[in-house]
Amino acid sequence: MTDHRLSKLINAMLTRPSAIRSMMKLADERNIRKMGLDPKDVISFGGGWVGHHAPDRLREIYAEICLDREKFHCASGYPPIPGIPECRRALAHMDEFLFGVKASEANIHVGASSTELTYDLLRILADPHDNILLLDPTYVNYHGQLVLALTNWTENQSCNNDEFHVPDARIIHLRVFDPVSWEYLPDVDYAIAELERIFKIHKPKVLMLASPDNPTGQIIPHKFMKAALEICENNGSYLVIDYAYKWQYFVETLPEYFSWSPEEYENLVLIYSASKWSRALGRRLGWICAPRKIVEAMETMLAYSILCGDHFHQLAMAIYLEESIADRSLKAYVDMWNEKYKNAAKVTVETIDEYCGCRRLVPQGALYTVMDLGNTAEPLVHEILKNTGVLFIPGIGFGKSLINGVRVSYGPLVEKPEKIKEGLRRTGEYLSSRKKK
Repeated sequence: MTDHRLSKLINAMLTRPSAIRSMMKLADERNIRKMGLDPKDVISFGGGWVGHHAPDRLREIYAEICLDREKFHCASGYPPIPGIPECRRALAHMDEFLFGVKASEANIHVGASSTELTYDLLRILADPHDNILLLDPTYVNYHGQLVLALTNWTENQSCNNDEFHVPDARIIHLRVFDPVSWEYLPDVDYAIAELERIFKIHKPKVLMLASPDNPTGQIIPHKFMKAALEICENNGSYLVIDYAYKWQYFVETLPEYFSWSPEEYENLVLIYSASKWSRALGRRLGWICAPRKIVEAMETMLAYSILCGDHFHQLAMAIYLEESIADRSLKAYVDMWNEKYKNAAKVTVETIDEYCGCRRLVPQGALYTVMDLGNTAEPLVHEILKNTGVLFIPGIGFGKSLINGVRVSYGPLVEKPEKIKEGLRRTGEYLSSRKKK
């Protein structure tokens, strides 16, 4: 029988450890039942998604488009590759309205999702031999995207042309979390000095980071971000900020860089998603705000990858944003849910303190905190799930600095604070009983 092989790259990806696949497998209902648990009794702190409802007016707009024969017909056609003009204008308008970003339609390129756009952006900004700088810890998906987008096959090929080492991208990490003190960027000046050292030695083409951060829920200080932008500029490199959680912030005053525009800085690229703020997790819509030459390059890239984003979602979003900015209901919606996520974060931290007695970070935004379990967390996560029905995500998937920690996501439980308390109570009681053995 003929052996129909898959590519060497995907075969290597299938066999290498994957934090994303491990997370999904751990939470799979079949795995839960194998452990002798009833899925209905499981409380999950593993989900990287929001639990709030989308704006009512946005839902009504979708219904109106569906009920209008001609509007639905129009929304089913191919949109321009960079996105329909009214959506691009509305997205730029929203960023200015909420955060003071001075950008225009020409800086916006819409895609299928921020995940897809990140992959395509990496192909635009860097070559396989370029070094890419990530933080430790950082979003778990970046590593796999970099391997798929920028594997250096020349370096990975052995003398035998039919054999390849495990493919990998050229990734460097800057540690920003101290597992000893359990602090995020405890010494910003030291982190900046380390950043300068890394650029002097390795000259990374791209520095990619998220703020607010996943998994720690921290907002990167302006001093660090300002230095990062300047260092990237001086080295001909790009600073890419992933703003998936830009709308979820709990601090009184946002850092100045939240208003930075790629119109002002030619080496700055911003990645956005509708998934979190508008609860559009399955209605996939993402966009970048970037210098015009990068927007033009993205148009070429998307022509060969996805062709175009979803017309229906763009049309509905454009109508909703212009209406809700005009009557200021957008700001009211964002503020209302921010307050609820801030409360969920407060409940999470206070309950960890009360029942678990573990070190944790106080979230400044996003949907998460990280909790210290005291030793290698991954096997303990399985043990906790089996004995309590409570699910956490091992921190090691986000970076080596979190080997003893877990990510605690309160996002899916924002409207169920009693579930947060119950899950952490179960966990705390189990950890206490474990110490007594």
